[in-house]
Amino acid sequence: MTSDSPASNVRLNTIMAGWVCIAIGAGMVLSESSAFSLAVAAPLSIGGVILLVVGIGMEARVIVGGSAVAGWTPEQNKMPDAGRPMYRVDTTLLEPIRTSILCGRCAHLEWVEGGKPKRYICSGCGMGLWESEEE
Repeated sequence: MTSDSPASNVRLNTIMAGWVCIAIGAGMVLSESSAFSLAVAAPLSIGGVILLVVGIGMEARVIVGGSAVAGWTPEQNKMPDAGRPMYRVDTTLLEPIRTSILCGRCAHLEWVEGGKPKRYICSGCGMGLWESEEE
């Protein structure tokens, strides 16, 4: 999991912040037993425990590399007819812009360069999936 994104280290940062808060709170209680240090250390330690539990409970994020994203293809499954043929269109957001079109009737997958075409007829079964861009 290597990434320069600060969002990818949220779990680790939360766990470390929890341990630091617990350590500082325990150090304050053990070093001086005044009412002020207890009033500061107790909430700090309790907050550290909460941060630690939240950090451990977080889901680890997996950062996917560019080659895995570029090689992705949708699953080729048939879809039920809902009064007309179902289809799935996925368009990449980064260069090179490519669009995958999956026909739900025959599970034929085709890649088209650029965005979604204005009309499309499946080359697998000959069914017209859409006629205009608004559909």
